[in-house]
Amino acid sequence: MVVPTDVNEVASMRVPALLSSARLGRQWSVERARSYGASETTLHVVELLTSEVVTNAVKYGHVARTIDLDMECTLDALTVSVSDDNPDPPELLEPGAGQVGGQGMRVVERLARSWGWLPTRRGKSVWFTVALT
Repeated sequence: MVVPTDVNEVASMRVPALLSSARLGRQWSVERARSYGASETTLHVVELLTSEVVTNAVKYGHVARTIDLDMECTLDALTVSVSDDNPDPPELLEPGAGQVGGQGMRVVERLARSWGWLPTRRGKSVWFTVALT
């Protein structure tokens, strides 16, 4: 297990812009979070939220080739960011009667300690932070 010091630990991964990459992103983020000593609850949240933001990047990010994932670990939190080619911010859709899908960012909003997005030279980066333990 890596025990973070007062200096942030950062890890990165690049995946193809395919829906199957959500699985790769989940596996990578859970392995990294586990190596930092994340609790079981945090591992489940990281797995779900990473899946949501990677899937959104593939579906709506206008990605030509690859999606970048980054994880930053501090003494008490993990931040995962996913970068795509679309400069438009993520949308928080209102749930509709009988609506299937489209609620991924609502899930992120409810389960993350905080979340947001930043413009990048490439497009944008959507990030979320969860407690380490």
